[in-house]
Amino acid sequence: MKINKKLPLFLHNEKNNEIFQIVVSCIPKNTKVYLVGGAIRNAIYYKYFKKILPQRDFDVLLGGDLRLFVKNLRDKGFTYGKIRRKKSVVLKIKKVSRPEDIFRDYLYLDICLSEEKTPKCVCNFTINGSMISLKDIFKENWFEKLISLPGSLNDLKNKKIKVENISHPANLFACLRFMHLGFKQPTKEEVDLLLKNLGTIEKWRYPRNLKKLFSYVGGEKNARKLARKLGIKQDIFDFKIVKTLNK
Repeated sequence: MKINKKLPLFLHNEKNNEIFQIVVSCIPKNTKVYLVGGAIRNAIYYKYFKKILPQRDFDVLLGGDLRLFVKNLRDKGFTYGKIRRKKSVVLKIKKVSRPEDIFRDYLYLDICLSEEKTPKCVCNFTINGSMISLKDIFKENWFEKLISLPGSLNDLKNKKIKVENISHPANLFACLRFMHLGFKQPTKEEVDLLLKNLGTIEKWRYPRNLKKLFSYVGGEKNARKLARKLGIKQDIFDFKIVKTLNK
């Protein structure tokens, strides 16, 4: 297969390209499906800087018939991941015949049903504030088809972390991961909000996100350096201390 390098970065991989052609073909009539989050952010970043950012899965926002979309994908070989709820489901498909690595050898779709028929972009940081219809990802002018929050593209181009929405309790860890990649840190006020929100993290979720942080930044030592750079004095790598942050 000859890959068109003008397409988004994730489609430069032959197997991804093949799988996403299947995904697009599975979209039910009158259903709008958008790629959001890390995959589209990384594609934009690569267009700006020709550098690849780490990525594990593909976040998908859907307005319409989630049940039929999932059924169509399963008919094409997708299987369920760990999450399977009424309004959100994770599906995966093999990228190799005998997968060994749970991330490298599978393509994951994290699908979320929007409350609105026409989904709106909601994100933690402005740099993640872009989305694109899956039906537009195979177009050479895909960049012109982006739906972006005000300032999103500018902040990504300038590598500036700005908080857009405090949602996931581990957003502070995400902030540290971006700083490790050379992004400019958020304001002190935003750091305080992220720190307080970390205090709401569940016991089961904390070690998973801590492990992800260490793997991205090169270990605990580097993670602690980044935390100190933000002016954080509390030991956010101790769950007992973390649970006092929201009090």
